[in-house]
Amino acid sequence: MGTQPVVSILALGSAAEALGWASKDVPIEPEAVLATVVAQLERACPRLAEARGRLRFAVNQEYATLETHLKPGDEVAIIPPVSGGAQPAARLVREPIDVAALLREVENAAVGAIATFSGVVRYETRGDGQPLRGLEYSAHEPMALAEMRELGESTTREHKLYKALLVHRLGALKIGATSVAIIVSAPHRTGALDACRMMIEGVKVSVPIFKKELWQGGEASWVNGI
Repeated sequence: MGTQPVVSILALGSAAEALGWASKDVPIEPEAVLATVVAQLERACPRLAEARGRLRFAVNQEYATLETHLKPGDEVAIIPPVSGGAQPAARLVREPIDVAALLREVENAAVGAIATFSGVVRYETRGDGQPLRGLEYSAHEPMALAEMRELGESTTREHKLYKALLVHRLGALKIGATSVAIIVSAPHRTGALDACRMMIEGVKVSVPIFKKELWQGGEASWVNGI
């Protein structure tokens, strides 16, 4: 009987302290994805689970998403926030958006208002009665991130925000999933509320993110497609 394949886990910085080790080989099943290994580590270390929204992961020294497939012998690095500062204010993600974690990022004693906007995939039917089963988002990722950062910076300047976060999810989403989240904090409520509206309207106009409707019958159609 052959030996079960493994991946090599490297825990960096405070992640190593939380886990109690800096490196370890972890068995994987065929067709394993990064999310499976991360879930296994989180069950063994609740502190790791609590920090999920602030951790990044790399496979073979390249940043990876939780959907990344793993092969025997891969190196998986757990990367806590770096010493240079917080997570980027504009993010494209493929895992569920944790709004509660984002709220914690914008808190500050000088903040008098925190406003949030969450775009959610809603149930609807076509004219022929066909129900929607979900949406699929894709993007020109480098350009989308650049536009999102510019939008956040300009909104922050105009409305004198303490902090603004813009997170958009990519990939296939089911009904009820959060597709985009905007979290802003400001000294006063008017600036925070107006900033949320400015940012979501800007996303719809200038950020190259594309939406496809997925119907129960198997058909798919682009929203505002050519």
